[in-house]
Amino acid sequence: MSQDANTGRMYAGQPVEDRQRQRRARFLESALTVFARDGYANSSVGAICKDAGLSSRQFYEEFTGRESLLLELYEMIDQQARDAVQKALEAQSGAPASAIIDAAVRAYIEAIGSDARKARVALVEVVGAGPKVEKFRLDMRREWGALLVTAAEDAAVGGEIPAGDYEMRMLAVIGAVNYVVDSWTGVDPRPPLDNVIRVLSRVIMGAVRA
Repeated sequence: MSQDANTGRMYAGQPVEDRQRQRRARFLESALTVFARDGYANSSVGAICKDAGLSSRQFYEEFTGRESLLLELYEMIDQQARDAVQKALEAQSGAPASAIIDAAVRAYIEAIGSDARKARVALVEVVGAGPKVEKFRLDMRREWGALLVTAAEDAAVGGEIPAGDYEMRMLAVIGAVNYVVDSWTGVDPRPPLDNVIRVLSRVIMGAVRA
């Protein structure tokens, strides 16, 4: 082992921090596989370690247990999806409401539904996983609601949709979208993505125009 002022601690020629990040990423990837395959309730630290090719000692150096791992994994998946939708909304700024909805739905499905494991963990396995996970899930749902309410209010300013209280409508939209995405990722063969987007866009447009 050697010490370098710029890179910090080294192990086998690699910064220790880099090795720790890689190890943590391997645990997250394995948790994605194990939670989706076995179900969170039926999973174990041992199964995750086996899939990652790492030891339980290394696991507990990174996480306090399965719950903390699930929370970090869920937050990562959700943030990726929210970033994709936010980027799509910004790119469609000033476009017709129908184009904005299509782009946002496509971004969400491609972010969370392209990998069936992500959809399974974020839409199914976090439900009923315990009080702490449930609170976090509801917090994430409120953040999604706030994002969508802002988008709807922006569209209302342009006169495309009527002004109103969108909060409850956005909760209904979130539920509908997640149910459809979960169903879509769980069938083989999957229906064409454009068909799914078309259906969801009609549902959302109906909700915001009600």
